[in-house]
Amino acid sequence: MRVALISDIHANHHALTALSGSLDSADRVLCLGDLVGYYCEVNEVIDRLREMEAICVRGNHDQFLLTGVPESASEHVRWGIEHAAGSISEDNLAYLWRSPLSLGIELAGRRILLTHGSPWRPLEDYLYADNPELDRLAHFDYDVIGLGQTHRPLSRDDSRPMVINPGSVGQSRHRRAVACAALLDTASLTVTHVEVQYDPDPVMALARANGAGEWIAKHLAAGP
Repeated sequence: MRVALISDIHANHHALTALSGSLDSADRVLCLGDLVGYYCEVNEVIDRLREMEAICVRGNHDQFLLTGVPESASEHVRWGIEHAAGSISEDNLAYLWRSPLSLGIELAGRRILLTHGSPWRPLEDYLYADNPELDRLAHFDYDVIGLGQTHRPLSRDDSRPMVINPGSVGQSRHRRAVACAALLDTASLTVTHVEVQYDPDPVMALARANGAGEWIAKHLAAGP
């Protein structure tokens, strides 16, 4: 089975569309959270995931929309959630409420754990490549663990469980304006990372038209 893992779309439908070739070729799409936040195409993103029958878990920005933004949140985090709150449809809001914080599934005989930050702190943790907490994942009885949150791709395929962070669809932070995904072959347990360049100008223009500040360009516009 060919499984596509995606994460951190952040209401960027332009970026999600750039991955259509990879996602349409997959037998199943797994989304590791943060469907909303930062950008403006909230319903377009969730509608597309529902069309694909993607299996989704909840990210911290999704949780902010459902239960409130922390007082310590930055201006751009707050803006993205406020925009989502004012534009999301009732059906799509209900869809987010149904999404679990973590989820264990079986596909083609492989046991896969889906979470956003970490299995023990799904909404809070950031497991970057140099985080020693990654070693704790060895204690989980799964073939594959999928993580998001960091907006940076990561694979640890030299041990079990295999650990995959596909990177971010909508706000990549290791390269500007690339939509990221990971394609998992469940038979061989091999993973291929995909990065597709897209034009971020319409994303920024739409956000500015809805009142976003110049921070909108930080991870999208060309720069040093």
